Order: sequence, then structure tokens, then C-alpha cells
Amino acid sequence: MLQCIALNAASFLLVFSAGTDIRSRKIYNSVSLCIFFLAILVSYERGDLIKEIITVIFIFPFFYILWILRIFGGGDVKLILAVIPLVPLCHLISLFLSISMAGVFVALCCIAVSLFGRWSGEAKTSLRGVSALRMRSPISVPYGVAIAMGVLVETFKDQGM
Repeated sequence: MLQCIALNAASFLLVFSAGTDIRSRKIYNSVSLCIFFLAILVSYERGDLIKEIITVIFIFPFFYILWILRIFGGGDVKLILAVIPLVPLCHLISLFLSISMAGVFVALCCIAVSLFGRWSGEAKTSLRGVSALRMRSPISVPYGVAIAMGVLVETFKDQGM
């Protein structure tokens, strides 16, 4: 029962975090921290607390390097590390695959929105226009949305939904 309440609260916070990431490209530290504490509670209820904490500590340097290389933003790294204890360790690879697949979907949506917004006022027919557009403005992807989608898919799968 407590695990279900914690998962629902974490799901709500993930959706909230995705919304703030879309709106302002920010994932608040307080939200990631609350999700982490709820994830710790879920992990404790499953009996995997020590293994999950060790996993987060072990995976942290990899995501830290991704942050240094500017592949991920700091909020994205904190959110990914916060959600790891939400799923059982045997589903960790599946979690990362779900987040990656959702990331591809979100990135394609961002590209489509960007191109539609740029092209709505003028017709572009050449590929040269597309490459010039790509060079002028980098597209920002709210990866917190992909993290939330991937985690929600995995937690629903884990619950048998």
C-alpha cells in the first residue's frame, strides 16, 4: 500500500517535472530530491535499498561525465539518478532503453515543432534551407519529458498495467 502511494506521488512529480522542463527547460532540485526520497521508500518496501543505493553511487560518475560533456543537463542527470531506485535492478537496462526511446520521440517532436514554427510563414523547398536552419539555431530538447515517459512506462509495466 505504501509502495503504491509513493509510486503515485513520484509519478505526479515526474509529470510536474516534465511540465516545467517543457515550459522553462528547468528541472527543480527540490522535485528531484522528493522523487529520490520516494524512490528510496519504494526500494525499501521492495527490500532492495542497499543494492539500489550502491547502483546509484556506481552509475553517478558516468552521468557526471555526460554532464561535463554537455550531453545531458544537470537537472536531467539529477532526475535520472533520482528515479533509478523506482524500478527493480533487473529492469534497469529496460528503464534506460525506455528513456532512450522516449528521448528519440521527444527529440523528433522538438525538431518538427521547430521546423513547423520556422516554416509556417514561408515556404522552403530546398534541402539547403533545412541545413541553413540547423546551423542557425540549435534545438533544445526537454529530456526531462523523456525521463518521465520512460519511468512511467517501466513502473506501469512493473505493476502489470
